[in-house]
Amino acid sequence: MKKIFGILLVSLTLFVSCDDEVLEPFTPGSLTEDVAIQNSTDLSRLVNSSMNILTNRTEYAFSSIFTDEAAPGFNNGGQGINGDYVFLMNVSNASAEAIWNTQYFGLARINRVIGFADGIVPVSPADTQLIERSKAEALVLRALAHMKVLSYFSTNPKDDAALAGVLADRVILATETPQRVTNAEFYTLIHSDLDAAIAIFNANTAPAYANKTYYPSKVLAQALKARAYALKGDYVKAEAAADLVITTSGITLANTQATYNAVFHTHNEPANTEVIFRLRRTVQQNAQATNLHNGWASVANRRNGSPFYEVSRSLYNKLAATPEDYRLSTTVHLTGTSPSLIDPDYATSNDVRNSDIIVLHKHGGQSAATATNGFNPDFMVSRLSEMYFIKAEARVQAADLVGAGLALKSVLDARFPTAQAAPVFASAQAAWKGILDERRKELSFEGFRFIDLKRLGTLAGASLERDPSEYASSAWNFPAGNPANLPMNSFKFALPIPQSELNANSGIQQNPGY
Repeated sequence: MKKIFGILLVSLTLFVSCDDEVLEPFTPGSLTEDVAIQNSTDLSRLVNSSMNILTNRTEYAFSSIFTDEAAPGFNNGGQGINGDYVFLMNVSNASAEAIWNTQYFGLARINRVIGFADGIVPVSPADTQLIERSKAEALVLRALAHMKVLSYFSTNPKDDAALAGVLADRVILATETPQRVTNAEFYTLIHSDLDAAIAIFNANTAPAYANKTYYPSKVLAQALKARAYALKGDYVKAEAAADLVITTSGITLANTQATYNAVFHTHNEPANTEVIFRLRRTVQQNAQATNLHNGWASVANRRNGSPFYEVSRSLYNKLAATPEDYRLSTTVHLTGTSPSLIDPDYATSNDVRNSDIIVLHKHGGQSAATATNGFNPDFMVSRLSEMYFIKAEARVQAADLVGAGLALKSVLDARFPTAQAAPVFASAQAAWKGILDERRKELSFEGFRFIDLKRLGTLAGASLERDPSEYASSAWNFPAGNPANLPMNSFKFALPIPQSELNANSGIQQNPGY
């Protein structure tokens, strides 16, 4: 943390401006922070800089590869084969380090927004509203970052006494060596920040954004409260927050193949459809090392686009079991240029690596490519479907299995061309498993699966579901045996505090097992 929070504002290079389509440079150079940030425009740009820092694909790729969403692709040249895919997790793990550092680098910037907001002198009443809105946005982002730290690094997010991470509720000096605090302290700050942001948004009269899904909002704050309560297992409050988003946000589920595709492939879905918040990317930021689709393919979302990870066979089988489900063709590249190669006899194939190639299509569709100024997919952070899943979880917790099925039906009706029967569950465990399966199909490759298994796997009597073809074939040569599964009680569902943090802050407490 000493290393992270010692990075000053002067290190900033590029970030997205408040103008939706423009990437503006903001390089304070040798200016001190109090000189560099003097007005509402500077503050707004600092918010956008914070969002740019938080746009790190590691979380999305890691969650899919470490679990059962992705499987090694036929063009895999070793990416992840000796690490995340075989559950190798230690203090030097690059994914754990990137997830930790991304949140805390972002928080270092976010806390400066919150701190500067109260010191900037507005030039007009309208300017006051802009300053306040930036502060509210930063409070929501601070809650989001803390929630991610808690989700990945706490051994048990439901236990108030378990350790989360370092509480970054202010700018932390380079000379400090802060320690981890409890989940309870994290949850207190998360809800305090979200409540404060909601209060500001309720009173704010700043002009509406042209595309509100690019910016933290009141609806996002409400959705994050639902997510945080569900993570904690406080389902009475989780359901109330989710219902508030469902009934008052004005956002509706995408209910056609075209509109659902548009959410992920073009980002031009109709207004108020599906998306609550996305981290915006521009064509100028399209670089192989950082854009989203290149987390799984070297070039493009096509069979000839060098996919080094593909959609797992087990996930494909779940989607293909109901081929009219819109999520199948949104997630998997099935038609058009260089589509997937689906082998009906994959289980007995002598060369499954090359006969069964299931290409990921979700992020950017066919437009996403590494080429300069090619389409650069946004990072989905919050969608309305998640609120229905949280409601379903709350219904199970309340022993209302019929209500859980009806909550899932709301999503299913939007994902099929005809109305669907509500799922019927014989037990609470079956209901938890049904919810976990629907979350897997709906939220795949969006960074949820690792956390979902961590918090729901035991309740559902479930674990990772990797198909034997993904690891037992002679086409693969995994180190130290076949990576078939990871027990739900594995210490690896709490990531290690990274070595880089330990080097700078030797007193920080490590998680068990590392």
